Amino acid sequence: MMKLLTNTIFALSILMLFTSCSRNTQINVEYEASMAVSEYNLSYLDESGEVINVRVNPDGADDVWRCSFMAEEGNMVYISGKYTDPNSALRLSIKIDGKIYKSGYSKGDTLKYLVVSGVVPYEE
Repeated sequence: MMKLLTNTIFALSILMLFTSCSRNTQINVEYEASMAVSEYNLSYLDESGEVINVRVNPDGADDVWRCSFMAEEGNMVYISGKYTDPNSALRLSIKIDGKIYKSGYSKGDTLKYLVVSGVVPYEE
């Protein structure tokens, strides 16, 4: 009986070890842009690492542009934006699994690009 119990504990330990090593590395990434009152341009890295350029025409400061995809741990994430209206603003955020990972804000600065970037963190 004791040997059966020892073997069962050993088998469960091995099973737990393999289960913990085969974790899912797919992470949900979401880019958000908001607070603009006029047209702005965005550039971002998509799930394949390609730079995508879009022009956004918001309906108002409450309008939020979003793009989400699945990424792997260690992948680069990047979004940048620029607007030309000095009465506008822009907030860019990168969310990892629904939580804000990095964010930036600009108001009235039509000369600089707002850039938010990083690397998808490894889950512990």
